[in-house]
Amino acid sequence: MRSLLHDRSRTRIALSLVGLLLVPLAVAGVLSWSLGQPDERLAGVKAAIVNNDEPVEVQGQLTPLGRQLSAKLVGDEIDGNYDWEYATPETASQGLEDGSYAAVVTIPENFSAAATSFSGDPAQAQQATIDVATGERSKPADEAVSREVTSTATALLGNDLTTTYLDNLYVGFNTLGDQLGQASDGATSLADGARELADGTGRLADGADELAGGSRTLADGLGQLDEGASQLTQGAGGLSDGLTQLQQQTAQLPDQAGQLADVSTQESEGVQQLNSELQIMSQELAEMSRECPPGTLPMCNKIAVQAAKSQALSEGAGQVQQASDGISTGLDALAGRTAESGGGLPALTSGIDQLADGADQLDSGASQLSDGLSQTTGGADELADGADQLAGGVRELAGGADQLGNGSGELSNGLNRAVEELPRYGEQERDTLSQAVADPINTDSEGRGFGFGSAGPPLYAALALWIGALATFLVLRAMPERTLESTRSTPRLVLRQFGLPTAVAVAQGVVVSAVLGVSQNLPIGQWFGVAGLSVVTAVAFTAVNQALAAFGGAGRFVSMLVALMAVATGFITAVPPLLGQLTSVLPIGPALNGFGAVLADTAPAGGGITALLAWLVGGLVVTCLVVERARTVNATQLSSPRAFGGATT
Repeated sequence: MRSLLHDRSRTRIALSLVGLLLVPLAVAGVLSWSLGQPDERLAGVKAAIVNNDEPVEVQGQLTPLGRQLSAKLVGDEIDGNYDWEYATPETASQGLEDGSYAAVVTIPENFSAAATSFSGDPAQAQQATIDVATGERSKPADEAVSREVTSTATALLGNDLTTTYLDNLYVGFNTLGDQLGQASDGATSLADGARELADGTGRLADGADELAGGSRTLADGLGQLDEGASQLTQGAGGLSDGLTQLQQQTAQLPDQAGQLADVSTQESEGVQQLNSELQIMSQELAEMSRECPPGTLPMCNKIAVQAAKSQALSEGAGQVQQASDGISTGLDALAGRTAESGGGLPALTSGIDQLADGADQLDSGASQLSDGLSQTTGGADELADGADQLAGGVRELAGGADQLGNGSGELSNGLNRAVEELPRYGEQERDTLSQAVADPINTDSEGRGFGFGSAGPPLYAALALWIGALATFLVLRAMPERTLESTRSTPRLVLRQFGLPTAVAVAQGVVVSAVLGVSQNLPIGQWFGVAGLSVVTAVAFTAVNQALAAFGGAGRFVSMLVALMAVATGFITAVPPLLGQLTSVLPIGPALNGFGAVLADTAPAGGGITALLAWLVGGLVVTCLVVERARTVNATQLSSPRAFGGATT
């Protein structure tokens, strides 16, 4: 019978020890399993999208950003995403109430208008907003997860918008560079043209000076010509008057020449008769001289002399007749009676008449010429003055053109420097820069989802070991039996009583480290570090919980509060300062820091290990004090059989 009871006792103890190992295994395993990577299970959680957005036109292109955001939410760009469904406001609200939807994202009507407002009036630019709602049946973390998913989608959409905007901006830089280059070329051409204009206006000024000089010379020459024209007018007037008088004086010459011709003809005829008579007389005297009788020689000589004289007179009369004929012929010609005369005096008087008329016209033309030359002389003077002013203005223009050329050259140089300093981007560079500037900071979240990241496993491990230590002293005794009967010292009694819990603690530490190694895929070297820290932590927690269990129910309540504080401060940093400070000085504080360090593959701080060892020693000391107090009895307690481990009947 005693053997059977002994076997049952051993079986019960073995099961109890196995149960003590399962407690931290269950805590660490369940927490790691449920909270480790919840994003992998989000695909089984339904959420709704209510798209009330009205698309807008941007530069003539329809832009439905609400639809694009919905596509981002539904698409596969987000790692770990809800099972999104399109819903109406009514069905979405009903789904939140009955728990069908974990979250509802509502896109307002002005979403596209607000998101693209930066492309219009800067004063009217605004941010686009969306509404993320969770129902009363949603879990506490659902709202944070929903906002994270939605923020990721909006960030992706915003990145696309910003990338497009920046790409256009970089294209604008290239276009601006091209336009500045064209402007620089234009400024260079302008500078060259201005310099050529300055040179041309300089030559024009010289020409204007020459024009002024020539105009003055022309004015002087026109003045002299005016004086000559005045003299010509006077001479033409005198000529006209003289010709008029000559016309009057020669008007009767043709008639008088005709009368003279008639008289000359008559005279010629008389001389001809005289000549004939003289020839006859000369012949007769010659014959008389030859026939003169002798003795009349003196008379004959005289007759011969007279005959010779008569012959001479006859010859002279012949010559006079010829002269008279010539005069008569000339007077006939002068009177215009012969064809060879060309009109004679009548033609002369007619020519004098025409000449008088021409002289009158010459007088009138000379007067007009004189007046015109006077006016032209004044115009030439004005032309000279204007040419001087033109030369001055052209010189000023040349100076301005030179300044324009210099300024244009400086402008061209400045534009060239601007073109050189202005960046130019190729298509690949634009894509790279647009992506980098649109999302300049990228969080390295590889291997992490919507769980608690690297902060979760340290909390799970510390909490599992603390609850395991608490459970240990729900099964095992914290105080040694027969403390009054034992002759051993109190420390020896406490250490002997601490032996089995220590073995359980070591086993619990190994189990928890195994869970961490599997859940976190730890390499073997890092796992040994985690296992060592787990064992030290488990032993320290066991010593502290033994001391608390020695105080009975009050101590176990304090142990439960420590676990509660670990949960309250382990999931978020933003806790009340007092609560955070208390947790940091409790045994679980250095354990959390140590696990965080070794799981990050860094050595834990020496102060943390020292603190755990201090809590280990402190727990044993407190247990010793409690045991020592229990071994001290008064006279009343000595009379009781229980004081020595006896039983009452």
